[in-house]
Amino acid sequence: MMEKISGAIESIGGFLKGVTGLLMTFLALGVVGQILLGEAIFGMDVIGNVVAVIETLGNSGFVGILAVIVLYGILSKD
Repeated sequence: MMEKISGAIESIGGFLKGVTGLLMTFLALGVVGQILLGEAIFGMDVIGNVVAVIETLGNSGFVGILAVIVLYGILSKD
């Protein structure tokens, strides 16, 4: 029973890792595309959204630093 649960958790974790990788690829593609074309790509201002998130985290003080550390930990896992 525990082996099935463990296998399911590993399967879900692998799926989420794949989705995260795909989203990061689209984010990078959006940034590069917006830099090259000089206008919004995918119907949204990718660079503006990234800057807004960084500004929000920067204005949050300690909580912002903690959020950056948590996000880095999640995105840097192999």
